Amino acid sequence: MDVQQAVEQATAFFLHVVRAGACFAVVPLFGRTADTFALRLVLAVALGAVAWQVGGPDVPAPQNLLALGVMALREGVIGLGLGFALSTMTSLLVSAGEIVSSEMGFSMARSINPESGEDAAVVGQLLQALGFLLVLQLDLHHDALRVLHSTYAACPVGQPFDIEPIWHGLAALVSGSVMLAVQYAFPVMAVMLLLSVGLVLLGRAVPSINLMEFGFALRVITALGVMTLFLAEGAPFLAAAFRDILAGAAAVFGA
Repeated sequence: MDVQQAVEQATAFFLHVVRAGACFAVVPLFGRTADTFALRLVLAVALGAVAWQVGGPDVPAPQNLLALGVMALREGVIGLGLGFALSTMTSLLVSAGEIVSSEMGFSMARSINPESGEDAAVVGQLLQALGFLLVLQLDLHHDALRVLHSTYAACPVGQPFDIEPIWHGLAALVSGSVMLAVQYAFPVMAVMLLLSVGLVLLGRAVPSINLMEFGFALRVITALGVMTLFLAEGAPFLAAAFRDILAGAAAVFGA
């Protein structure tokens, strides 16, 4: 092996790792804090090495570091786009949790999310954790890795690509995740609407009752009960939604 071929292979290996690393930097399953940096780095190097070894073509050696930086930037854009597309699987549950929290009266009850280090609704964190468990139970994380591997064939490493279809595809995934979040939270919203109507009628029938004190506890108990019941009933809906998002993520990159 001559020096030129070694440089081409090293460049291809580096770009494969950059794409995988950018993807893992956005996917929330492994966290976004500094504590999980080593884990994400090891996974990126391992999966990038596998993709490079399986079918990674040699990339022409860049003329200078600026050219190498441009090539790495392109791979980072693809990896970040794919990671963002995959993160919509759980972001829809976070959005549904925000809606449910607002209906329960828990909008002010927020805590630090250890996954991102930012404050988030308690219900949203609960639904996100359950979404992670559902992804692992259904082996959808394997499908996500297959989508990552398919991008290496759809968007060859070191080659330019068209950003416009990726942008429009990500926008469609985001709008679809918001719609799925509303659909998932709709049963709780419907029950809470009926409860609000019942409380108004109760207040008219019994004016002496303290609706603020009585209604808040009743809304919390009712919302938790309905949400607990719907966790099992809504699992097939979530499974189908996750698979549609994975298919959409693969279609974004032409895989």
